[in-house]
Amino acid sequence: MKRKILSLLLILILVVSAVGCGNQTDEEIENESPEEIPEVAEENESGYPVKIVDGEGSEIDIEKPAEKIISLAPSMTETIFALGAGDRLVGVTSYCNYPEEAQEIDQIGDFEGPNLERVIEKSPDAVVALSMGEDERSKLEDAGIKVFLQDPQNLDEVLDNIKNIGIILGLQEEAETLTSNMVSKKESIKEKVGNFESKKVFYEVWSEPLMTAGPGSILHELINLSNGENIAYDAKSIYPEYSLELLIDRNPEVYLTADDGFKTVEDIKNRSGYENITAIKENNIYMLHPDIVSRTGPRIIDGLEMIAQAIHPEAFQGK
Repeated sequence: MKRKILSLLLILILVVSAVGCGNQTDEEIENESPEEIPEVAEENESGYPVKIVDGEGSEIDIEKPAEKIISLAPSMTETIFALGAGDRLVGVTSYCNYPEEAQEIDQIGDFEGPNLERVIEKSPDAVVALSMGEDERSKLEDAGIKVFLQDPQNLDEVLDNIKNIGIILGLQEEAETLTSNMVSKKESIKEKVGNFESKKVFYEVWSEPLMTAGPGSILHELINLSNGENIAYDAKSIYPEYSLELLIDRNPEVYLTADDGFKTVEDIKNRSGYENITAIKENNIYMLHPDIVSRTGPRIIDGLEMIAQAIHPEAFQGK
């Protein structure tokens, strides 16, 4: 009997509770605290917005991948094409000559600098360059244009620059693949030349006055990676003047320079005093492609290979 009474009481309680909930007004529901009605926040799966820091130390907010971009440096242009985004370029400089398609893009800058009015008229999402004056940068940023500046001085900075451009374009996976391939090729080159005896190397940057690549320059790094010894290892600046006396005294076995159109191998051989240098006597003078060995973009690894082949041709025989 008691069990029946308890069962009836339990049923009665459940019925009353159900009726009470059913009679709850809309106003009461709206006034329930957030704790009673939890909200689920939407997650941004795109990864944007994202912040990057450029070579000037400026923090840049990238809200979304750039659909229109302007490059004011050949190395940046080459990087954008290497990432497969050449079709997003709406402006380049007159000396952006690689790949060939780059020469078909509207030229809005030259050696005197960019035409800011034309840059703004293009309404790009971003402008990338090696450097820029503060006033120029401010003018572009005031027009709502993102400005990214980076002038890499070594291979690690080249790789970081490519990854940052990948972020600007929303092509992070492509940038990772590109930089990974570059690192793999670098390691392969190092392995090829590593078993040979190091050679003394001089790199001529300019002839009058004679200038070379010193420590801190990317050319110095490429020589070291190629198992060469830069005879200007103790220079006091990145691209110092170098005396003929010191050049003769340190007697490089390999003489490197860019094929810039201002000199020939014969010109170098005929310079006064050069007949005493081993590299000259043994005809180890190499004229390298100026763009490939100097532009801090994806082809810089090809520049490394050129330098390594000049220093240790024996390592590449039968390639």
